[in-house]
Amino acid sequence: CETMRKILFLLLLYATLAQAEPKVNYLNTLVPNMIDFIRDKTNYKYNGDPYPEIFIVDEQSVCTGAYGKPVETCDIAGYYNDDTNEIYIREQPTQYMTDDRFMEVVLVHELVHFLQYHDGTYEKVDCRQNLEMPAYEVQDAYIELHGIDDEQKADPLFALISSMCPNQHPLMFHHEQ
Repeated sequence: CETMRKILFLLLLYATLAQAEPKVNYLNTLVPNMIDFIRDKTNYKYNGDPYPEIFIVDEQSVCTGAYGKPVETCDIAGYYNDDTNEIYIREQPTQYMTDDRFMEVVLVHELVHFLQYHDGTYEKVDCRQNLEMPAYEVQDAYIELHGIDDEQKADPLFALISSMCPNQHPLMFHHEQ
């Protein structure tokens, strides 16, 4: 029974990876043009650093990776891990996004963070949240340029709040002790 469970797990894992591989390959082909697009829209520099490796994973993996602790569910679509130079993208859209080129939209957003990290912008901001607004602006410009569903754009209020440093707005981010 245990052996059968292991075999089923491995088959499921293989099927998931086999399904994700063509999507990852496609996303990898978009990276150079996306980097150029981001450079044209921002002041971020590309110094020839190796492109991040892209992974398509389930919701729980994205949530846990983004929060750095086990989290079952969240509305995070993807994240850039600067320690490992990897981008993780959810296999399904969040509740506020649509299927329309979802992974592409997330990828361009996360590539902004890749460039921010490698060009030193991470060290110039008051907090990591300040890195989000430029990523949302690039994401929205990419959506406009490519005629992607406007539902993929960041809600302006959400973008503003998610870009604020908690220590600079203690009334908004008060946490119970």
